[in-house]
Amino acid sequence: MIVLKLRVNGYITTQMRKVMNYYFSVADYIPATTLRGAILNEYYHQKGKIDESFYVSPAYPSNTAPAHYFSPATERKGAVFREVKGVLREKDKELEKVTDERQLKDVLKVGGKPKIGTLVKFYREEGNENVYKGWSSESAILMHVAINKYSGASEKGMLFAYEYKRFGTLWALASDSEVIDVVKRVRIGRSKNRVSKYVEIEKVKEVELDEPKGLSYCLSQCVPSLFGKEFFKAKYIIGDTSTYSGWFTNDYFSGQKPVFATVKEGSLVYVERVNDKKLMTAGLNFIFKIDDLKSLLDKVGV
Repeated sequence: MIVLKLRVNGYITTQMRKVMNYYFSVADYIPATTLRGAILNEYYHQKGKIDESFYVSPAYPSNTAPAHYFSPATERKGAVFREVKGVLREKDKELEKVTDERQLKDVLKVGGKPKIGTLVKFYREEGNENVYKGWSSESAILMHVAINKYSGASEKGMLFAYEYKRFGTLWALASDSEVIDVVKRVRIGRSKNRVSKYVEIEKVKEVELDEPKGLSYCLSQCVPSLFGKEFFKAKYIIGDTSTYSGWFTNDYFSGQKPVFATVKEGSLVYVERVNDKKLMTAGLNFIFKIDDLKSLLDKVGV
């Protein structure tokens, strides 16, 4: 697996929600499906083929990652998050010994307010704790108007707005593929032709992350099973749920992928066995065993 560094030239859109004629970006990162689609589209234009085995994780801003249950905010509406160093390694040992609900509740006791999936940026170390701050991107709303393809003039009643996000540098994990050797720059998001913003992609280094076993961390949305197929068996899931959706395209038609519930990024799963990793090409099941969030951020180093 390799680490990618992405440099965003200006503002782009990410995952969006429509309210009336306004399109709001609801994610402070680039979703895996969006990033993979943009990379494979550019690869197809250059090589005339698609590498279906290529996978890439969501792209998170530099030195940030989704918070987990044991890196809670110090206050309900607070922006400071604290994590005991090596907490996931220690909680893994405790969960291994759990035999009843009372013991499980004791393991899950935590000071502060867990905000699973909230993007946090490493701030500093304080004694035996890692301290993070909640992160959100700068944004700008630009108005646009539809153009009548016959008259070439603005279309009455077709004024709309997009919210654009400013990221700077982001990081992602990807398969070591020819795709990344070929594709160095992509366009991402809506209104690409209007704003002409690019995302530059750089292959930084190879990285080894521990396979999921015992208490493991979901860097992306995770799905233990889907449509009757089990991808991994989880004894415990400590997290929240979210909804997965996306688009597929080929030379003949395009459409929306099935929408289904997933385990939210930043959730923790106690993995007993892994059966299949094929969902990584769909941006799902990027699961790793880590000591704490800082250990992950130190390894990717972007």
